[in-house]
Amino acid sequence: MASRFGSHLKVWFLLVPVLAIAVMPAIPERSLFEIPEAETASLVTSVGAERADEATRSANALFRRSFVDNGLLRRTLAASGPVGGMTDGGFSTFAHTWTENFWLLVYRMMYRAMVMKIWIAGTALFAAAMFFDGTARRKIKASAAGFVSPLSFHLAGHGLLLVLGTLFGVLVVPIPVIATYWVVVAGLLGGLLWKAAESFQSSR
Repeated sequence: MASRFGSHLKVWFLLVPVLAIAVMPAIPERSLFEIPEAETASLVTSVGAERADEATRSANALFRRSFVDNGLLRRTLAASGPVGGMTDGGFSTFAHTWTENFWLLVYRMMYRAMVMKIWIAGTALFAAAMFFDGTARRKIKASAAGFVSPLSFHLAGHGLLLVLGTLFGVLVVPIPVIATYWVVVAGLLGGLLWKAAESFQSSR
């Protein structure tokens, strides 16, 4: 049952973002694919204007190197057909809208990945500290013949999978991802790693 549940989580949190990238651009609402002002303002408030600008510059440079300099962006927009074409039943308009929204979505994903990068080092250090503390706690409990709960370990493991899965989904969601989200994720990862290490039961 646990392995089946884990497999379902992997499918939903890996497959759903991929499907979203393919389906969402069909929505003819450009604002859903732009970076919300509330998101950028939250980042500036949390890390300062300089680091926020650096995230933007990094996203711009990566997007340019990956899709603009090699002509891929231009070719796909040209291949999608003219806007407002009526001879094909509006298909070219749909195709052009989908293509534009797709590239806006890709850019926003890159931007959010650069923002995520700001928090990675601190999150990794915090998570490592919590993991080692949980391991020490487990050894103390073991030396005192304490009880280790396999259920707690499995729940913590599934919680980790759930939180990590949202990191993929958050790249594509059409709502502002404010800086508080990254702080909450760091706290959850640390807490769940602590619980998993503290309740791990060796097979020996």
